[in-house]
Amino acid sequence: MSFPVKKLWWLFLLVPLLLGLARLRFDADVLDLLPGDLPAVQGLKLYQQHFANARELIITLRAADGEEAGRFAGALAGRLRAETNLVASVSWQPPWMEQPAQAAEIVAYLWLNQPPDAFGALTNRLAPDHLGSVLADTRDALATSLSPMDLARRPFDPYDLLSVPSLASVSGPAAQQGDRMFASADGTFRALFVKGRSDLGGYRECSEFLKSVRDTVETTRARQESWRNVVVRYTGRPAFVTEIAANMQRDLSGSVVGTAAIIALLFWLTHRRWLPMLWLLTLLGFVLAATLALGGLVLGTISVISMGFAAVLLGLAVDYAVIHYQEALAHPHLSVPEIRRVIAPSILWAAITTITAFLVLNLGGLPGLAQLGSLVAIGVALAAVVMVMVYLPPLFPNRRKAPEHLPRPSWWSFFIPQKDSVAAPAAATDRVYQRYAFAATALIIALAAVVLVFRRPGLDKSANALRPQQAAAQAALEEVTASLGLPQDSLWIVVPGNDERVVQDHLTKSEALLKLAQSNQAISSYRLPSALWPHVEFQEANRATARWLGQQAPQLREAAIRAGFKPEVMFLTDELIRCWAVAGASTGVFWPTNNMSRWLLERFVARTTNEWFVMGVVTPPTNHRGVAPVAELSTALAKHGVLLSGWELLGATTLQRVRERLWLVVAPMVFLVLLSLWLAFRRITEVLLGVAVLLLSGLCLLAIMGLAGWSWNLLNLMALPLMLGTGVDYGIFMQLALRRHGGDLRVVRRSIGRALLLCGGTTIAGFGSLAWSGNAGMASLGKVCAVGLGANMLIAVTLLPAWWRWGTATWRPDMAATQLPKSPSSFYGVAAWQLGLALGRWLPRCICYGVALLAAEVYRLLCPRRREVVALNLQPVLLEDKLEATRMARRLFRQFAFKLVDLWRYESGVNETHWETTSEGWRILDMARQRGSGVLLVTPHLGNWELGGPLMTQHGVKLIVLTQPEPDRGLTELRRAARARWGIETIVVGDDGFAFVEIIKRLQAGETVALLLDRPPERNAAEIELFGRPFRASLAAAELARAAGCALIGVTMVRMNQSYQVEVLPEFTYDRRSLGTREARRELTQHIMRAFEPKIRKHADQWFHFVAVFSKSDRAPEMICREETAA
Repeated sequence: MSFPVKKLWWLFLLVPLLLGLARLRFDADVLDLLPGDLPAVQGLKLYQQHFANARELIITLRAADGEEAGRFAGALAGRLRAETNLVASVSWQPPWMEQPAQAAEIVAYLWLNQPPDAFGALTNRLAPDHLGSVLADTRDALATSLSPMDLARRPFDPYDLLSVPSLASVSGPAAQQGDRMFASADGTFRALFVKGRSDLGGYRECSEFLKSVRDTVETTRARQESWRNVVVRYTGRPAFVTEIAANMQRDLSGSVVGTAAIIALLFWLTHRRWLPMLWLLTLLGFVLAATLALGGLVLGTISVISMGFAAVLLGLAVDYAVIHYQEALAHPHLSVPEIRRVIAPSILWAAITTITAFLVLNLGGLPGLAQLGSLVAIGVALAAVVMVMVYLPPLFPNRRKAPEHLPRPSWWSFFIPQKDSVAAPAAATDRVYQRYAFAATALIIALAAVVLVFRRPGLDKSANALRPQQAAAQAALEEVTASLGLPQDSLWIVVPGNDERVVQDHLTKSEALLKLAQSNQAISSYRLPSALWPHVEFQEANRATARWLGQQAPQLREAAIRAGFKPEVMFLTDELIRCWAVAGASTGVFWPTNNMSRWLLERFVARTTNEWFVMGVVTPPTNHRGVAPVAELSTALAKHGVLLSGWELLGATTLQRVRERLWLVVAPMVFLVLLSLWLAFRRITEVLLGVAVLLLSGLCLLAIMGLAGWSWNLLNLMALPLMLGTGVDYGIFMQLALRRHGGDLRVVRRSIGRALLLCGGTTIAGFGSLAWSGNAGMASLGKVCAVGLGANMLIAVTLLPAWWRWGTATWRPDMAATQLPKSPSSFYGVAAWQLGLALGRWLPRCICYGVALLAAEVYRLLCPRRREVVALNLQPVLLEDKLEATRMARRLFRQFAFKLVDLWRYESGVNETHWETTSEGWRILDMARQRGSGVLLVTPHLGNWELGGPLMTQHGVKLIVLTQPEPDRGLTELRRAARARWGIETIVVGDDGFAFVEIIKRLQAGETVALLLDRPPERNAAEIELFGRPFRASLAAAELARAAGCALIGVTMVRMNQSYQVEVLPEFTYDRRSLGTREARRELTQHIMRAFEPKIRKHADQWFHFVAVFSKSDRAPEMICREETAA
């Protein structure tokens, strides 16, 4: 393609980016993060849209003195009212205190909404012949009443028209008493409600309005020295929107700049090269800008909460460039296309899983997180393409082209890695590393299990995850609630309707449901503005009465003056009569219209062009029943079109939605992760190892959350699919690198190991930067993802190579069937044994059993060769029944787990073992000891033979145990000390033949010695027949019998339910003089082992041999079966 054509292609690609930037809009409403079909979300949106006045700023004042607070509030209100271009109105005390005459209109309105009988009674009371008696009653009340309210009101209300029958029951949210809506009881706290002149639709308008009001407040406060100590705070929508926008700018700039700085620092510390670092930052900036543009093109409006994608994207996008660059440095002989070909499968499958993880967030039911997921998915796809195709060529200009002799790769080779052979043998240092790696794995599992037993992360069902962190506006709002005595955590009920009649019907039905809920203690109380809502039928019926009353003004004034009332006190009565006259002349629904009435009605009534909304307040129960009854009430109200909402209810219902849909997110993610692992590796071993990394990192995350006191919430639950899809990348990169380099750990650490450490650091920085987000939920999501992915990366870099070396060596398909394990597991070492002792000492036995069973099952599944050995050893015992041997092998692994726990508890000093013995067994043993020639106890590896030591000690027998050296010298000494704690002496029989001289002396002195017969050292072994198969057994018992003339007694100790059954076999008789030949000693050993055959067959699942014990036999199976039957 020629250069001009390439330029045209680039210009063509710029078109959608420019269109996206032109279409891009930002949304600062946190409720747009939530599912819009939930009634709680709909109700809260309607409340904030219509009743939390978008133009109203609340200023709070707190002073040391109540009078000083009142003077400052009045002065500030006057100063703000003078700013006519900025402020439409300011309320700092109830309007009826500033303009009492305007209260008459709302009273007239309330009278008009009374039943016709009650309103018609006014015509009787105000009839010309009754006026004198009414006025006389008023004079008597003024002379005798002790009520301050009557003494203040009745002089201005001679006909007692302010006593509306329903006025006492007005329970609207604005019906506060006196000054308590604007001031605290002691007057030291004041609230001013400032309405802006212009429409404060965007965050820029809100910010400018708030800044202008702040300037006015500071100017006013500077006028008087005593006002400088008044604490001023701001809340309301303009303050919230301003804070959210500031947090967005801080999150976007701070997190992006901080993450980019960390990326640059880590890159510099790793490579010390300027050009690659600057080129990387340039490409990251392009990816970020292009992602934002494409997001605007696809999504249009982007929530400001979703802007946290930027730092996350930087942390993820850098991975693809760093891995490419590290591979280029590690293989300087390869060209860029060759490196691209080698590393492409890792990057593409990692990108696919990451993109899928973030796209799956669209199924979680949270639009805000869905936006974040879509943005990151777009960015990761773009970054993978840009970093693979663009990053390396400018840095290595001499390596741009592939060698001509290489064939052109097929397109699928970029997705499917080669099945390279696993060829590198394990060096001595690698084996030491593997041992420490497995010990560290066991230690991590044990520590995490201990932490989770005592401290598990909880589940936060509140809406705190949606609220801003350290928000001054939120703190001011909480201070308003506490200082004015408003109910905490109130719920809002929004009643919609097309006209006044529909709303009235909904109010009636809602009140019935609320009364029932209150009687059932589902709510504590409720307040609906039913008395202040117009009753259309009553108004129509009362219109004629209102017209008549509107004509009585002259008569009422004249009668009051004659009765001694001054003309100026009649302003309320005159205004009431005027309002009734207006209402009587009207043809539609009568609504009060003066400033005080509008201010009052705006508290609970809103209207659009075609719909009415009424708001009430519901107080949740105080009996700690949770939000479930309130959620049921919300569902019942929603059936009538009435919406109940509040932050606590919002959090609970949204969390319930997230939990219901979590399986829709996690299940596809698990399937896609497994599918990606299979397509990337096409080996079950490596797939299982990739899953193991995810499981162990998840366990670490839970433990750290428990220690830190973190909890799950409705936002950070979405970290689960993110960690699955993103965390699996490290396992893919590491295992494919191990495969490419034949398991050479040194090369892998130098290439992909360093790259993954750098990538993990940048990813942690990207997610960790969200911890400083202005939104609490996004902050918790960032912390959880950072910890989980950090653990994932460290496990993949430090532990996974050891697992891979062990797993691939175990599962190699080219391994012959005869190449079975000939030595104990590498787990059998001092580190793992010390860990087991610690678990046995500190954890309850039931928990130890659970951990051991899980570990045994995992080991059985991941070690097919060891599993095959156990089954082959059991086949002769089970008459060559292979199927039964396989089933019995699984039971044997489980029994071995029980045995280990009991043994660890015994060796750590905890002995809770219960034995079942017989008197006959003790009689056999005591008779042998009484002869004084010593007793030699023999047993196979059946059951838990070590636990016989404490039993013998309790019986008064000092026991000497003969044992071979353990694989680890430290383990030998550790076990010797454990036996000594119970008074048991250990003699280690190694290559030193003189050890037997000491044993012979001890036997001749009449002491008791114990040894195992069925796993001998090669120099002391002889081939006998066991279960019809050649078997190598120890001649030690026969040798000691010949030398010392001791008693030979067989003993077994097998686990039965929760105790151990001890069985003593009859003493083995022999002719000491006939044991002079090796063949005679072999025959005695044959006799002893044959006596154990029935015991081994009965308890085959406790005959613990994990290396091959039977030699190959050329004898016919029929002969074997006949001999087994005879035995």
